[in-house]
Amino acid sequence: MDNFKSSLSYYNLRGIAMGIFSTIISRKFKNIAGTRYERILKDYKEFFLTKEELSLPVIKSILMPVDRSTRKVPEEIYEALSACEDAEVTVVYIMSEDACELIRQTLGEKASREFRLKQEESGRALLESITPSLERLGLKVRTRMLLGNKSEDVIRLSREKDLLVIPKLYGSEITKTTSISPVVMKIVQHVSIPVIVY
Repeated sequence: MDNFKSSLSYYNLRGIAMGIFSTIISRKFKNIAGTRYERILKDYKEFFLTKEELSLPVIKSILMPVDRSTRKVPEEIYEALSACEDAEVTVVYIMSEDACELIRQTLGEKASREFRLKQEESGRALLESITPSLERLGLKVRTRMLLGNKSEDVIRLSREKDLLVIPKLYGSEITKTTSISPVVMKIVQHVSIPVIVY
């Protein structure tokens, strides 16, 4: 935890130093290089960080989707989240509505109901195992269970949050070509908040 907080202050100091450094360079080369320095700054503007990009966002709400692929949340994730003091974490277990419907169509209503009950049971157990670890960090924890679309629901729910923390296997198993599930890839491409993939 101390390492994480000290790295935050390192980045704050780094941002201040970068701003000062940029000002010094600008003054030093103002009359020497003429417009050449301004042209370089203009041409490579996308590679320089703005003041907003150098500052760390304030995290007050976190979305943490989990599903059957989530075995255990690594301790490093808990350490990282401990820096988000007084934040509210919403841990959500999303069951696939498509999977339930497919089972209903192929095996019948009874099999679909049994599948859903087993999913709810394992989801409840997973939520109950994660909650105490987050509460020990002083975070407020809300748990939810949904029946829906794993990617679309996470994208929708993340609009109200400051940070998304998601397992790399979320939504499906990994493939031979990538170590991150296609569902996570889709989610990361469609959210506008910071994401931690573990």
